[in-house]
Amino acid sequence: MCRGSEGGGHGRNEVSTLPLLQLALSTTEKPIIAAGGVATKAGVAAVLGAGASAAWIGTRFAVATESLSHPNIKQAIGSSGIDDTVYTRAFDIAQRMAWPVEYGGRALRNDFSDTWADDIERLGAAVEEGLDITRAVNEARVKADVNTAPVYAGQSAGLSTTGQSAARIMADLAGFRELLNRAAGRWESR
Repeated sequence: MCRGSEGGGHGRNEVSTLPLLQLALSTTEKPIIAAGGVATKAGVAAVLGAGASAAWIGTRFAVATESLSHPNIKQAIGSSGIDDTVYTRAFDIAQRMAWPVEYGGRALRNDFSDTWADDIERLGAAVEEGLDITRAVNEARVKADVNTAPVYAGQSAGLSTTGQSAARIMADLAGFRELLNRAAGRWESR
């Protein structure tokens, strides 16, 4: 698995998917699955055309009709733009989760992250002073309060539409073949 910084959830925030994929492909002959920011047939075509063996699509399936995600979470992802995420450790610190410091998480920006994402030291001190922040975030998760709870999603949230079935999403993604064929045809010798 080769997950770029555009991907949702926990990971590193150092290199985007295509440069990381190219590096991985240059160092191994093993099959590589590309992840991070892939949500459309064009994204699948991009990573397969670059040499990945498969594409991992996460955020777009989180809003599929069959997804077990809470409707509030689906709506929040579906109404987001590609620049509505933040990479931060704030949610982990607030919940007292012992993730290694080099692995933050990409989530939708919300009121909580707007307040704390850029002030991790002050957040850590506030959490240590009492349980109010931890309790508030944990309660928000239970209630699917997307203004406070983390909604882990990649930058492809802006490409993810609610109300589509997984079968519809798969049919759309299968269009990568047509895109690759058209691209190959543009460079044929004449």
